[in-house]
Amino acid sequence: MFKVENLNKVYPNGTHALKDVTFDVQAGEFLVVIGLSGSGKSTMLRCLNRLHEPTTGRILFEGEDVTHVKGKTLRNVRSRIGMIFQHFNLIPRRTVLTNVLSGTLARTGVINSILGIYNEEDKKKAMDYIRIVGLEGKENVRADNLSGGQQQRVAIARALMQNPKVLLCDEPVASLDPATSHSVMQYLKKVNEELGVTIICNLHFLSLVRQYASRVIALKGGKLIYEGKPLDIDENWFKTIYGEEAVEVTID
Repeated sequence: MFKVENLNKVYPNGTHALKDVTFDVQAGEFLVVIGLSGSGKSTMLRCLNRLHEPTTGRILFEGEDVTHVKGKTLRNVRSRIGMIFQHFNLIPRRTVLTNVLSGTLARTGVINSILGIYNEEDKKKAMDYIRIVGLEGKENVRADNLSGGQQQRVAIARALMQNPKVLLCDEPVASLDPATSHSVMQYLKKVNEELGVTIICNLHFLSLVRQYASRVIALKGGKLIYEGKPLDIDENWFKTIYGEEAVEVTID
């Protein structure tokens, strides 16, 4: 699905956020990226969907070199890559259904989206995704009347409206309490297993990583320092990734 080769990202202020990062992502994987804040996790996701321009290296998506594509080609690439952020980025005064339908913006167009003009096929699909993320019956509830976990599930349904091959999730449960975190992760796992969408997800808590990831990569100071199975991250690897003074916090 993705092949990343010697990826580097240097910001204008001189910060070298990614340093020769190389890895592959197979179709159908639930790949989790771990590391301290500032290790390069978010930068890497944003390079994958080209929100950030890579400095050097190559990114291949479904066999196509997308490292520096622009214009229509870039829009086509992004249409196949959904993204979920830590902050839900919903339209607070709009209903769940309208927020989910906004995921069709690329093909609906700005004017029709503002006017709320959507075709019946998209409306049916939106209702299906609302059901998949466990929000059936909430279609006409305003987004700002939902809990944080429910809002993140709306964001997942909205991303699915793109028909993405891959879903990039940047700390999707960082703003949520432990019980809600598990709920959101379970729905992401459902999307991965039932819809066949490849997931690449940044997470902090290893307890969640061990439960949901099929494979893990770890970044430290912009470098990839671990690639393997979640259960192979023992105490020594934990200290290597997070530092000698780090203490693992568990989400039950």
